[in-house]
Amino acid sequence: MLAKYKQDTNIGVGAGIALHLTGSLIGGMLGSVLVLAGSVAFIWGCINYAKGKGYPGVVGLLGLLSCIGLIILVVLPDKYK
Repeated sequence: MLAKYKQDTNIGVGAGIALHLTGSLIGGMLGSVLVLAGSVAFIWGCINYAKGKGYPGVVGLLGLLSCIGLIILVVLPDKYK
């Protein structure tokens, strides 16, 4: 994985999961906003992960599948090895 995408991947996926969990616990309108923000951050992190492994950014939209999409991205071979 290319180093320039690694930090953005960690921030996006980590913040996405944290915001999603926090929003789910809070509930209500604020919780919905946090879940949405978490989903956007998670998908952004997945797009960076795909780019870092040598795939087009559109492959990172697998993040729409949540954890299953992330698992698929993890299993894809790294083209930069």
